[in-house]
Amino acid sequence: SIRGAVAELYGETVAQAVRIQYGGSTNDKNIAGFMNMPDIDGALVGGASLKAESFVGMVTATARVRG
Repeated sequence: SIRGAVAELYGETVAQAVRIQYGGSTNDKNIAGFMNMPDIDGALVGGASLKAESFVGMVTATARVRG
């Protein structure tokens, strides 16, 4: 994992401080799956952010997963 590689190079404290952002395609249908992954801290939202309804769906889904 990316966090594991950072831990090997710089130590666990640094690895836990690093925020890992998912940069692939996300939408209101798949964001919860990514936000459930322990080593993903957020997502870089692209085109889906241009559609308000889709973006609100992404925020809502993320809030359900992350609290």
